[in-house]
Amino acid sequence: MVRPLHPKEASTYSRRAFLQRAAAAGIAVPTLSAILAACGSGAESSVSSASSGGGDTSQFGTGGVSGAAYPLARPDAPVTWNVDESKVIPSGQDPEQNATLKLLAWPYYLAPKIIKPFEQKYNCTVEVTEFSDMDKGLAKINSGEGDFDLLVGMNVWALGRSIAAGLIQPLNLDYIPNLKNNWDTFQSPFYDVGSHYSNPYSVWSTGIFWRNDKITDDIAGMDNPYDIFWNGAPVDKTHLLANAQDVLAMAMFREGMTDVNVTDPATISQAKDAMAQVVNATNAAFDHVDYTDVPKGQAYLHQSWSGNVSDAFVFLPPGDPAENLSYVWPVESGVPGNVDNDLLVTLNTGKNPVLAHLMLNHIQDPDNALTNFSSWTGYQMPQKTMTREALMGTGLVPEHLANVYILETDMDRGSRELELPSDADALWQSAYQELQAGV
Repeated sequence: MVRPLHPKEASTYSRRAFLQRAAAAGIAVPTLSAILAACGSGAESSVSSASSGGGDTSQFGTGGVSGAAYPLARPDAPVTWNVDESKVIPSGQDPEQNATLKLLAWPYYLAPKIIKPFEQKYNCTVEVTEFSDMDKGLAKINSGEGDFDLLVGMNVWALGRSIAAGLIQPLNLDYIPNLKNNWDTFQSPFYDVGSHYSNPYSVWSTGIFWRNDKITDDIAGMDNPYDIFWNGAPVDKTHLLANAQDVLAMAMFREGMTDVNVTDPATISQAKDAMAQVVNATNAAFDHVDYTDVPKGQAYLHQSWSGNVSDAFVFLPPGDPAENLSYVWPVESGVPGNVDNDLLVTLNTGKNPVLAHLMLNHIQDPDNALTNFSSWTGYQMPQKTMTREALMGTGLVPEHLANVYILETDMDRGSRELELPSDADALWQSAYQELQAGV
């Protein structure tokens, strides 16, 4: 089968910049939107325990765990968000005419091949504005830079703060019958019971990507694949993902922790010290371009997202076979590891709420989802028809890397990296900055 031309073959701009878990700096009701603006600009102010310690969160929803002014969702503490019915659009409305539907999205996250038919069907124009990390996306929404209708790829950790800040419009699922095409676990997920504010978009695992022609250790055969970073990682050729939560969580996963959303300062410090061993021994780099680093030999070992691994083969030099690239999700070896997803949400800044709902439905059409995956993004959607066999049939990755495509059951096997209380998140960010600085 001839592999479809990947858009990255014409550009090296990242589709998915690092998933920055910046602190919800100073978050406090009722000034959440102002705080999000500070967060989006890169500010990481400290937050006192009094301002982040929870209190009455029932004005926003029920369930979750404490630590913020709104419930923090966890798989074992699901959140049902309160809905202002006056903000839910009525059923049966016609789409806005001659409109410009404005989308915010990660780069290379929504294929022109599925946008064009939508424009033709609804006699509209779709305008896509890209953001390079989630904080910048939130900042754009909050700054008044544009009247955006929907966001493609909101991270789960940003959902609660965005609902509390009044950024997201509640959904009328009558317009989105294609929600049913997704895995059952996403019909009413723990972070949004009833899917009142979000629909799922992409799914991925976080694992280990390496060149097996440069590293002779059988990483996939190890009892604990994470050990390779501490024993046998190559000097100047070891790279880590460029964000606090993925990097520190790896040390916690290695120790057998299944819930890495920790607030204990000692545990965070221990994880930093453990990762410092890796950084000091290997001169490890921090980046999110695993899909180019490994195939081009700039890294032999890289902590990676599975969706990026599926893109890597277009960057192999001529004559360098795909068999030289390997990936393992450590959960396959019986140790904990991360699995995650992001979201489709409609925004209160939008002028075209009916079209926004219809676009969500359009994206979740099975044919459109497969076209989006195979021609553009490389990130898997949790569609019932997009089985591992179907995805392998696209020819985007060789058979020995079928594990880059996850199964619905993997969402229960893996661990989630979720929103932290702001004071705890500040500890994570500080530890990560010290790690980068060699402290």
